[in-house]
Amino acid sequence: MLTIKKHALKIGALALAMGITFAACSDDDDNPTPAPGRTKEYKLTKSATDATQVGTITLSENTDSSVNLAITLKASAKDIKHPFYLIGGTVAAPVTDTLTKDTLVGNGAEATKVIWNKIKTVVVNGSTRKFNFDSALKINAFAKVRYSATKDSTIAIGNILKSVAQ
Repeated sequence: MLTIKKHALKIGALALAMGITFAACSDDDDNPTPAPGRTKEYKLTKSATDATQVGTITLSENTDSSVNLAITLKASAKDIKHPFYLIGGTVAAPVTDTLTKDTLVGNGAEATKVIWNKIKTVVVNGSTRKFNFDSALKINAFAKVRYSATKDSTIAIGNILKSVAQ
């Protein structure tokens, strides 16, 4: 009888330990890790007729639903401010809307500039509107980079966002 009680006590202790172990491994986390944000990358080429890739435009989503848009040129001219334009429409059918105008300072090598950083809202016709990754994908636009403000030669161009054929 004493042997049975010893075995029952051991089995009970083992069952209790396993129950605690399985409870600790529960997949019901109170603070789940947010899923990584989405990203889309768009190719920039030398020209509308030369498909040699010279850079990229990257749209990325942050965990707080804000968005970033960054441009990277594979090569840039040192100390030259390359004008950058985000224009409505497509490379083949541009419209007169310049959505963003900025510069990317060349460093003699690969150069990157964040154009939108953690954008959550935009102002359209005087009204502030919520803006997120899905909103950005609805913009019909293309990117164009010139060599400099005084030399009007395009060094990178490409359809981005909605203008890219799905």
